[in-house]
Amino acid sequence: MDYRITYVVFIQMLTAAVTGEERTCHYKFGAYHPQIYDMFTCAWCYTFLFPKRGLTAHPGHPFLFLTSETGRIQARFNPDAKNETARADICRTLTDEQCQRWQSCCNAAHECCEKQLSLPPPDNSTCQSTWDGYGCWDKKAPSTVNYINCPLYMSYSIPTRQAEKVCLPNTTWLMKKGMYWTDYTQCSNYKDLKTSLYLGMGCSIFSVIVLVPAIYIFLRYKALRKQHRIRLHINFFLALLLKEVMTILWDMLVTYDRVSHEDAFNTILVQNGVGCKLLSFFMIYFKCTSFTWMFCEGFYLHRLMSDAFSPPRSLVTLYLTGWGIPLLSSTIYAIIRGIYANESCWSTSYEDKEWIFYAPNLACLIVNFIFLCNILRILLTQLQSHPNEPSNFRKAVKATFVLIPLFGVQLFVTIYRIPVNKQAGLEYERFSLFCNNLQGFFVALIFCFLNSEVSEIVLFPCSYKQTEVITHLRKTWRRRIRDRSLGGSKRLNTTLNQTLSFNSDTLDRKTSDKRNRKETYQMDDNVNGEVTSKETRGNDIRYNAVPVSEEQYSMSDTNQGKCMLH
Repeated sequence: MDYRITYVVFIQMLTAAVTGEERTCHYKFGAYHPQIYDMFTCAWCYTFLFPKRGLTAHPGHPFLFLTSETGRIQARFNPDAKNETARADICRTLTDEQCQRWQSCCNAAHECCEKQLSLPPPDNSTCQSTWDGYGCWDKKAPSTVNYINCPLYMSYSIPTRQAEKVCLPNTTWLMKKGMYWTDYTQCSNYKDLKTSLYLGMGCSIFSVIVLVPAIYIFLRYKALRKQHRIRLHINFFLALLLKEVMTILWDMLVTYDRVSHEDAFNTILVQNGVGCKLLSFFMIYFKCTSFTWMFCEGFYLHRLMSDAFSPPRSLVTLYLTGWGIPLLSSTIYAIIRGIYANESCWSTSYEDKEWIFYAPNLACLIVNFIFLCNILRILLTQLQSHPNEPSNFRKAVKATFVLIPLFGVQLFVTIYRIPVNKQAGLEYERFSLFCNNLQGFFVALIFCFLNSEVSEIVLFPCSYKQTEVITHLRKTWRRRIRDRSLGGSKRLNTTLNQTLSFNSDTLDRKTSDKRNRKETYQMDDNVNGEVTSKETRGNDIRYNAVPVSEEQYSMSDTNQGKCMLH
């Protein structure tokens, strides 16, 4: 075994000398010829991934060795993942899943070497690209902190977490204890990851529980669903509901499956099936729809506030915007990922291609913020017309807080993602989960369950229907009066003459009735069964008795308390 390894290394170095190859690949322990580099990195991949499996990488030679209890070397292994015999010898010490992880690490190291060779020769202006044992780092500018996604072949890691490496001002990578150092603590800290996962799922479930009855209430009552404003709410609530449902499915089926199993290659994330990629596509799509429907809500309210006399008559344009634009951006992104980076269920970033759907989302937030500022300006202008009203300030503050979740302004706080391994990074991650996953809960609570109009319709439907009828009758009566006023002059003159004639007849009849009553009430004061009546003569007021029979008196008693509707 020793002779074979030495012979292989000698042949590789001789081949490099004959072919004139001078380029080397940089590893944390030095720069090596590509073929020797592959053996070194594969040996250390085994040691880093499986420190308790028995084989150990030699610090100065490209092989793995097995030691006895006394510390003596019993056997040496050639860590060449491309050689079937050598690969079989090493995989006998591992399970099938662990063997796959080791080969994946070796392949990643080999790709890193090819990437280094494809770049211009390193200079002293940047930290040179290198392989640190787990991941590949590109050339970076001095005095920078750099990140890569956690590799899947590490135990319990998911690609949404990141490792950190620091490039010092002297264009060298940070070193600790005499070795180049990379911070992979967040990749293996699966306990904190599980806590964040449970928090996010709990917030999403709360939103779903509140959004479902809110949508049902809006659809159940015709008085609500016929309003344009409520129709926009229904679509916005539906987008938030579907987004939270997809988030729950992703966390339960993909993320939790990965952090609960040490064997990465038996998880859904690594298997990269069609169902997993479809779930990733729908999660991206419905997340984008929540942003576009926030924009639609802001556009409609801003239109009403700035031009109340010409509200939008049709919502077709808003429907196409809310559901169509996210479909376009998500489809373009899915096609690019399927062609160029079809791995890990599209959960990792790919050369900033996520800006295909990030850019429209960010544009919706910026425009909504402008809408909110202008709405508040209009509101404050109207309130200044009553400066002595003490509740004006409270109204403005209330309007601001009510519109924040509807317009998505709180999402500005979570745009920049602080790395988890930074100070307060973990707390910021959980705060972001709280803001993003509870948006549906707050908008449903404010615009449905705490809305006075909705409460009146749900709790007092009869009273609301009577109010609707009265309002409808008033509108009908005003419309009829307006239509009559638009008639010709002939019709107007005829109506006026009839009205004057009617008023004259009525006046004559009232004068005759008054004269008869006056004669009737002037009677003697000494008659039995008298009641007092009021008569005015000049400036004197006299009360004269009027005789009433017993039959008339009893009839007046029986008619008391009765209500006549004419």
